Amino acid sequence: MRRAYKSVKQLFRGTVIFLTVLAPAVHAQADLPYTTYTSFSQVLEGSKARYPAISRVSDPGASGHRAYTGFFFYQCLQFDTTGRYLLGMRVYVQNRDVQPDDRGDIGYIDLKDGFKWTQIGETTAWNWQQGARLQWRPRSDEIVWNDRSDDGKKYVCRVYNFRTSKRRALPRPIYDLSPDGARALTHDFERMKYFKGTEYVGIEDIYEKQYAPSKTGIWKMNMDTGEAELIMTLERMAAIAFPKGSPSSGRLYFFREGWNPSGTRFIAFIKDPENPLADKAFSMTSNGTDVRYLYNNPSHHAWQDDSYILDFGKHTPPGGGSPLAGYFLFKDDGTGTAKELLWATNFNGHDSYVPGPGGDWIISDTYVIDGFQYLFMYHRPTKLFVPLAKLKSTAEEGIHRVDLHPRLSRDGRIVSIDATHEGLGRQMYIIDISHILDHPPNRRPSVP
Repeated sequence: MRRAYKSVKQLFRGTVIFLTVLAPAVHAQADLPYTTYTSFSQVLEGSKARYPAISRVSDPGASGHRAYTGFFFYQCLQFDTTGRYLLGMRVYVQNRDVQPDDRGDIGYIDLKDGFKWTQIGETTAWNWQQGARLQWRPRSDEIVWNDRSDDGKKYVCRVYNFRTSKRRALPRPIYDLSPDGARALTHDFERMKYFKGTEYVGIEDIYEKQYAPSKTGIWKMNMDTGEAELIMTLERMAAIAFPKGSPSSGRLYFFREGWNPSGTRFIAFIKDPENPLADKAFSMTSNGTDVRYLYNNPSHHAWQDDSYILDFGKHTPPGGGSPLAGYFLFKDDGTGTAKELLWATNFNGHDSYVPGPGGDWIISDTYVIDGFQYLFMYHRPTKLFVPLAKLKSTAEEGIHRVDLHPRLSRDGRIVSIDATHEGLGRQMYIIDISHILDHPPNRRPSVP
């Protein structure tokens, strides 16, 4: 694969991997340069699909000395504002549990300089499913990620200034940064040991024997000063979730906080490995007040705007009837009822709204289905699906799996994924979707 390109545009004209023959698509509109389908089942069938080109941007190294590069999750800022620099983490093991001394190298890839890798730091606080929460800090030149402190006794956040190379450390790890980059939400990663694949190793949970401790929960940290405030304790959350009393066994913990677009409220999941009924999503203000129930069995949320949240699950559809599995919209109004079913499917994935007016486009992937992972877009105005990739998974299943976890450039025109279809272990790839965004479908195609 060619490694020198003068621009991102030239990059996509270079040597690429074609996923299938560019045959005429059964459901493609004649005036569109891509395939459209009317149902998600057609995405999986892939009849005469034409997929866009995909380019590997990470270097796997020599056989026997592999480097496995990825971003490990999604819904964090992976691209810089120009779309030139792509964050990533390199690890040197796969298909086993992370050990306390397993190092991840933190760095970035230059998409305009032959995919050159520059290392800026290290971490020993990472996991297979969410990495080290590596991301660009919004409205700044800083790159942030989680690590263990120099003495190994606590988790911290490392901060690197991309322009000045200055470094600093914040006293708590981060989970999600506010849209203005001023605040971070976080929980105690020591307690994540009860959700395999997302735990950090090396530091024990001192509240392990307590169901809902009063001294831990969700913290809000000032990203300039490091000052942190405990805004929602597990004890208070348990009282809200279980007004008749907490279960007699188990361990409650927080998982996956996420700010709404304005940074006024955020979503948080609660889970308990021994009590499935505790698996719920709530929203609250940035100070941990005005708590509202959203829905049960949360999976991979995406805020459409400040009022509506998209997530996959099995819920009663609007208007009643038997529960269905699919992608639903919920309103942040405390009712806990689905307002819209976008599409029904039994296959979960990692969904995000593509940047742009109106939230017209949604991008998502699937877990492995009969040996393959699918990447696709959904156009809300026409209810059409656009297939982007069908990739063979060569990774192990379970907590060591490699999900695609699609991430978008700031303008939404480039997609980055982790994948294993080349048999090189986890590697990082990009896909240009600008031709799709520039030529959206405008009518429903007929099914022959």
